[in-house]
Amino acid sequence: MARIELRNIVKTYGGFNAVQNLDMTIEDGELLVLLGPSGCGKSTTMNMVAGLTDPTSGQILFDGVDVTQRSPHERNIAMVFQSSLLYPHLSAHDNIYMSLKRSGLSKQEIEARIARAAETVDVTRLLDKLPSQLSGGERQRIATAKAIVREPAGFLLDEPLSALDASLRLSLRAELVNLQKRIRTTMIFVTHDQIEAMTMGDRIGVMRNGRLEQIGTPTDIYNRPATLFVAGFVGAPPMNFLKGSLERADGKLWLVNPSLKVEITGEFAGAAPAKEIILGIRPHLMRLSEAGSSALPLTVYAIEQLGNEAIVICDGPAGEKIRVIAPAGFTAPIGTAVHATFDGASARLFDPATERVLAVEKRA
Repeated sequence: MARIELRNIVKTYGGFNAVQNLDMTIEDGELLVLLGPSGCGKSTTMNMVAGLTDPTSGQILFDGVDVTQRSPHERNIAMVFQSSLLYPHLSAHDNIYMSLKRSGLSKQEIEARIARAAETVDVTRLLDKLPSQLSGGERQRIATAKAIVREPAGFLLDEPLSALDASLRLSLRAELVNLQKRIRTTMIFVTHDQIEAMTMGDRIGVMRNGRLEQIGTPTDIYNRPATLFVAGFVGAPPMNFLKGSLERADGKLWLVNPSLKVEITGEFAGAAPAKEIILGIRPHLMRLSEAGSSALPLTVYAIEQLGNEAIVICDGPAGEKIRVIAPAGFTAPIGTAVHATFDGASARLFDPATERVLAVEKRA
């Protein structure tokens, strides 16, 4: 196991900045998920940790030791990719053996390690089979065993579940989390799937355009997004956004726009008045209601029935799409006029100029 530190990491390709000024620490035994859209720099970051790609500048440290110039082999890191990368002509046993071929270990120790790794990921019964005789999930388990058998300091997984069907992804992500906790190893997991990130990570690092937008626990990322991008990218259904201004009247702070007036309480109650603001509110914190000054007028665009609840997708007064969670079985014709309300204490306020959460001075 290892504590992995990235200090001011920069990676450029010609004039393109793939990773920009990245500072991040993955604690010993932690499962950190790097989350972001394609091209955000998450795989490049992991390749630099593995030693497959050299950073343009910055340092990478394992347990306080600078490994920036060390080869992948010297870093003792194992990787699992989207494709299982198994030798098609070798059995599952021999594929796992290839990770230890040049280890210098005795044959007895190699066989003992293979047996332990196979048992850990429940593939003992598959060791005599060729990759062509295995399912996609079984091939990924063998690839994971290949990584485990080396007993590395850390594991790097680059979208290992994205090529699998939905039900298999669901079961394997639970298996990977269970495995990581049982062997207590440091793991970096790269994905563009925010559901995978939320359900797997001890912490999530959200990346965009080569920068780390925010890092924190899944609860922090979901409930306290630091930027508009994080707020919109993490969460299913995504956060709703409304434009307006902040006005103070009668000792209270109000979000005001042509269709709505809502008192802002809680975390942002002490914010200064502002001509432009973006309010974010999660769909499950909104509710359908009667018309009123604090109710947002909407028009039903579509309804998604999820069994235990319904997502009512609406056109907002400014053309924005607003999602509201309604009770299971809720129906309304497309084009129906409805209204929705929310508690101003549950909202997040963002500065449209910086796209970051609004700074509020704490009162003594």
